[in-house]
This record gives sequence, structure tokens and C-alpha cells, in this order.
Amino acid sequence: MLFILYNTAMSQKIHWMVRLGGNKAEHLENILVTLAMLAVTLMYEAFSWYFIPDFQFNWFECIGTWSGLVTVWLARTQNILSWPWGIVSAASLGYFFMQIGLSGQQWLNWGYFMVMQIWAWPYWAFGGANKTPLPVSRLSVRGWVSMLLAVVVGTGVVYALISVIVPTSHYPILDSIVVASSVVAQLLLGQKKLESWYLWLGPVNVLSVVLFVLSGAYVVLALYVAFLIHAVFAIRSWRQELHITHQ
Repeated sequence: MLFILYNTAMSQKIHWMVRLGGNKAEHLENILVTLAMLAVTLMYEAFSWYFIPDFQFNWFECIGTWSGLVTVWLARTQNILSWPWGIVSAASLGYFFMQIGLSGQQWLNWGYFMVMQIWAWPYWAFGGANKTPLPVSRLSVRGWVSMLLAVVVGTGVVYALISVIVPTSHYPILDSIVVASSVVAQLLLGQKKLESWYLWLGPVNVLSVVLFVLSGAYVVLALYVAFLIHAVFAIRSWRQELHITHQ
């Protein structure tokens, strides 16, 4: 009897570990995407070095860009391994943003994105009914109102904090909008809400492209252009899944 209970407990533990660590298909996708995005990042670094005057290579920007590309690709395909890559990206980009004087982006990555990655990783694996994988869902009308209100209020709060704590911060208004929208978008992504991709597409990625052009962060700029493209495809694929689920 004890042997049976032990085997059952071990089987359940292994099952849970597989859910958190991904299955064979997710591992294969992870390897292929990791190698492909590394090649893309290195090619873009070489392109920037050759064509951009006074270009300076930065390890944190490079690693953050590479891991960020992997993260958003795997998130789009609902691969559970997107979350550990997200932790690497948030850690690297947070330090890079500190170096270039974008305090809001620094706080966003270190104080929020890293924490959210740790929370969302098991939530995607066990957040469904009876601890099944979390399904894609969408917001109600009340949820939409709450989302928009949170972005507006959050922008004001972040702007006030930046103005007081780091008065020399560059482009605080743009920075505040991106930070507030990213906070809400990341929370919704952790809950597998379709609307998270609308926020990533609109205020986050579009304004981030503008912000990084103004800041001269050309390598991480490419990352957010890729994020924007991925958001378009993610909206399409997640909407298709919702349609299939509700048929």
C-alpha cells in the first residue's frame, strides 16, 4: 500500500515538474527559437556596429534583447518556457536601462517584470480548473474599463514618482505611459487574457520604439519592433484558439 502511494506521489511530482519544465515539443521549440534569436541578435549587433556612428556594444543590452526575443516568441505560442527566459530578459534590460538613464524602464524590469515572471510561470501551468493548464480567455466589459482606468491612473503615478525621485530622467511622459501600460499588459498576460496583446501592440511597443529612437538605444529598439510584430500574430492565434474553444 505504501509502495503504491509512494509511486502515485512520485508520478504526480514528475507530472507537475514536466508541466513547469515543458514537454518534448516545447523543449524542441525552445532550442530552435533560442538559436534562431541568437543569430538574429548577433546579426543586428554587427549591422549596428557597421552602420551606426559611435555605436557601442553593451552586453546587457545584447543579452536582454536576445532573451526578450525568445520570451515573446514562446509566449505567443503559449510555451511555458517563455517565463524563465523572461526572468533573464528583465534582469539584463533593467541594468541596461539604468545605464542609459531610463529610470521608469529600470524599475519596470527589476521591480515588476521579474516578480511577474516568477508568479506567472506556475500560474500558466496550474491556473486552470482542477490545476489544469490555464486556458486563453478575454476580459468582460467591466474588465476593459478597469484596464483602461489602470493605465491612465498608473501613468500619472509613475510620472509623479519619476519627477520626484529622478528629476533628471529623460522623456518622463513617454516613459511613464510605457511603464504603466506594460504593468497592466504583463498582469493580463500572466492571466492569459487576449487583451494583454492589445496593450503590448499599442501603447507599449509603438511608444517604446519612439522612446528608444530618442534615447539612441538602437539594439533594444529592434527588440520592440519584433515585439510589435509578434503582438500582431499573437492576437490572431489567441483569437483563433478562443473561437475553437467556444465552438
